[in-house]
Amino acid sequence: MVNSNIKLWVGIAAILVVGFSILLFRYSLKKDPMSIERSGKSLSEQGDTQTEDDGLTSDEEIVSDIDPDALDSVGGDESQPEEETPAVTQSTEKVDYRRKTETTTTKSSKDSKQTKEVQLKKAKKELETAKARFDKAGEKLDQCNEALDEAKDRRDQLQNEYDNAKSKLEESKRNYDESQKENFNKGMQGFFESIGDNVGVDTLTGSDLISLADMSNSADATSLECMKRSLDYLNYINHIRSAEGKPEIKVSCKLMALAALNNDLYAADNSNSNDTGLDEDLAIGFDDPFTIWYEDEKDENGGNYLSLVNEDHIAAGFAYGHKDGNVHNVLFCDAGYDAGPLMEVSEFTDKFNKYYSTAIKGKSYSGAEEAFKRAESALNSAKQQVSEKIAAAQSASTAYGSAKTVYEQKQNAVKALE
Repeated sequence: MVNSNIKLWVGIAAILVVGFSILLFRYSLKKDPMSIERSGKSLSEQGDTQTEDDGLTSDEEIVSDIDPDALDSVGGDESQPEEETPAVTQSTEKVDYRRKTETTTTKSSKDSKQTKEVQLKKAKKELETAKARFDKAGEKLDQCNEALDEAKDRRDQLQNEYDNAKSKLEESKRNYDESQKENFNKGMQGFFESIGDNVGVDTLTGSDLISLADMSNSADATSLECMKRSLDYLNYINHIRSAEGKPEIKVSCKLMALAALNNDLYAADNSNSNDTGLDEDLAIGFDDPFTIWYEDEKDENGGNYLSLVNEDHIAAGFAYGHKDGNVHNVLFCDAGYDAGPLMEVSEFTDKFNKYYSTAIKGKSYSGAEEAFKRAESALNSAKQQVSEKIAAAQSASTAYGSAKTVYEQKQNAVKALE
């Protein structure tokens, strides 16, 4: 019983070994078809040594189990092996895909970098243009604001002039006295008559130059207003003489009349002729005649300066007019000249100011009205200029804001690409 079991297990083991060997052989054939010849030869040799009673499978039976296609592929001596084609597996497909992906990624990265560089270059160029416009808009805004400030300053200046002109007009209207109109229009002649100086009246009205005079015109040398300023200059001459240790000069209506007539002559034709035979200082076009008569000539002992401080000069007449630019002149006489009744300059000035304070009330306020209208027109024009400058500044400010916004946007675009 035990022997039977052992034989059974030995038989099963032999069958398993043979079966495994066959499978192994077939697998080797699939792996290397060229091994068939070697296997066949080995089997043939074994066939020569084995008997039919061994129970092993014959060559024909073994070969019959082999795939015919595999045999055709190896053939006889005349068969040539075909060129092998690399097998495509899942692994190789993954490798190829990875390579393609890497190539595509590299190319895409390169293209993206080039595109970014192009975009950055374009953005910088746009930024440069935006900055130029922004700077130009800033300059324009500064110019507009500066022009606006100047227009406002001019408007304020003209506002003050307008206010002054308005005040003078209102004062002229308040102070106007119709009964004094004739006295005012008679100018220095009216004053000479008020103090009873007939020499002065005859000198003025009897001259051939009287036709050049317009005593009602406040710009004429024979008018009360110009005469008032002339007496201020005459007082200043005495101030200079006193500072130089010289005696003060006196004044007469005759000398004042002659100086005024000469002044009108100079204003009419710029003539420098002086038919009086008196020593005269003349200044045309200057606001202050003593700039050239005294300050410019003192160190060099100029002729005008010497006339001012000449001790032989005992009296003088001064005239100022501005009908056609400023004209100043002074006539000096010595003791040998008949200048008519002489008077201290201070006394003469006091009498004149009393007369003037009354006669000025007869001054027509038409001049003040004209001055007011001119000031009003100038002010309105200045206000219009301010309005225009404000509009221009507002427009420039809007343009500046827009340019700034665009500039900042372009800056951010460049930063984002860098």
